[in-house]
Amino acid sequence: MTRTSSTREKPLCQPPRRLTDWLNPDGQRKVHSLVDKVYQPKNLRAAWDKVKANRGSGGSDGQSLEEFEQGCDQHLIRLHEELRTDRYQPLPVRRVAMPKTGKPGETRPLGIPAVYDRVGQQAMPNRLGPIFEPCFDDSSFGYRPGRSAKDALRKMWR
Repeated sequence: MTRTSSTREKPLCQPPRRLTDWLNPDGQRKVHSLVDKVYQPKNLRAAWDKVKANRGSGGSDGQSLEEFEQGCDQHLIRLHEELRTDRYQPLPVRRVAMPKTGKPGETRPLGIPAVYDRVGQQAMPNRLGPIFEPCFDDSSFGYRPGRSAKDALRKMWR
């Protein structure tokens, strides 16, 4: 067990954590691969629901959310098969110049992936987030859901 100092925050030692404890709540203990959990049809459907809820525009293929939704079942079956057989190839990202706030005339590049690719990308954190999120330190704020740079500053000032 490590000591904590009043000037710096140090995590206390915790009992060893096992990946299988989060991955297999039903008692199975062997984990050989996580990728098969990612491309399960149920997970791909949940990923599509999140992509649809986020709205957004289409990527380089020009396909909108509404167009994807019309053939949603076929797209998800195709994505499942491509991920399962290791044939998935993402489309090029559409580049858009976005104006910088507070700086007239200046822009920043923004890459917009195709809807099909966004569904595949969202399938990863759907499965991996619940597994690895409990492992992260409470004082870690970078690229985590529900945490921001402002939260990190608040914690630092406390």
